[in-house]
Amino acid sequence: MSVPITVNKVSLAGRLNNVSFSLIQPGVTCLLGANGAGKSSLLMVLAGLAEPSAGEVLWGATNVFNSTLSALSGQRCYVAQQHSIQFELTGYECLQFLSPSQSATIPGELIRKLDIADLLEKPVTRMSGGEMQRIMISRALLQVWPAIQQGSAIIVLDEPVQGLDIRHQIVLMKWLSALAKIGNQIIMSCHDINIANTFADTVLLAKSGQMLAYGPTSDVLNLSNLWLTFDCQFECLLKDDQRYFVPIKNKTAF
Repeated sequence: MSVPITVNKVSLAGRLNNVSFSLIQPGVTCLLGANGAGKSSLLMVLAGLAEPSAGEVLWGATNVFNSTLSALSGQRCYVAQQHSIQFELTGYECLQFLSPSQSATIPGELIRKLDIADLLEKPVTRMSGGEMQRIMISRALLQVWPAIQQGSAIIVLDEPVQGLDIRHQIVLMKWLSALAKIGNQIIMSCHDINIANTFADTVLLAKSGQMLAYGPTSDVLNLSNLWLTFDCQFECLLKDDQRYFVPIKNKTAF
């Protein structure tokens, strides 16, 4: 059963200013904005990891910050931008070490979709950035796997396609879209406008800690909004009824 999310007048000192929006239906929500726009801060607030100085975040009727992190962890997972593991753990040990379930079984679907079969016996200290990213996404999803299967998980990802090659980006985004279709809420940041345009049901545009626009992707992603968000002009190309946004050289506000 999908969990609606309401963000009501949330502020976080120096990072977010009076942000409000609601995600009633399950889907993939992409947060877009330039560096320093407040994307990571907003994702941490949504995940219950950074308490706002004002406002509230509701999962259904529950105020996130009235619940303990242990209570939230069975429903919500979070992947940060940066990862640092100093121990000589294998991929499998990393999953077990970081997963509160301590289950000996890693779901086959997760192994296939994130293509980690060859990484389970590989030390994480010898993995490439993209391989490490796939392990960390796996770890997060494993944490809430029962909720994912029930269609009630909240999956918060800070730039999950960062470091992934194109094939793994597409496979991951298709899978996240499939998970959303069974009721899970996927909320992620992304720097690739065309990834958001292709896979997101909802887009939130952020700048300087404020929301510029949010709503259905086809409504929010337009040339005017992209200029306001990124201080850069884009051209919209059409191919087989699909839009693609391309930045125009030397058409920036700098």
